[in-house]
Amino acid sequence: MNDSNQEGQGSPRAGVAVPEVLAIVSAEVRMLSDTAGDLQDLIGNLVVAGAFGGSQSLYQLQSLDRLCQSLNAVADFLAGVASGSSVEWKVDVSNAARAVKLADVCDRLTGRTAGDESSGDLTGEFDDFENWPMTG
Repeated sequence: MNDSNQEGQGSPRAGVAVPEVLAIVSAEVRMLSDTAGDLQDLIGNLVVAGAFGGSQSLYQLQSLDRLCQSLNAVADFLAGVASGSSVEWKVDVSNAARAVKLADVCDRLTGRTAGDESSGDLTGEFDDFENWPMTG
């Protein structure tokens, strides 16, 4: 993971407004919910195609729906707290950024953009299997 997240510089931003941090985390959680929703759609198609059998499997698949709903609820909560927070409240995201092992997530959470000089470090990244035969 690369923990250099300050607007093109080598360290995370210090003194970031709390509403901004909460709004960014809310958006990240919402993105996770969208991804889980996409998985839910995929699994739904597999169920319709008969790839999953038995009511126990279907019951267990409902936990994915609960996950989506919970992620959306957390995102809504964070957005609500962000809107009620003062922009004068500041937080240093340096220590939190060091704990995030996925570079792309760290970049989004700390506001680092792809144009930053240090964004070429791929430590902590993963392959998304774009060319994997089963994903079409």
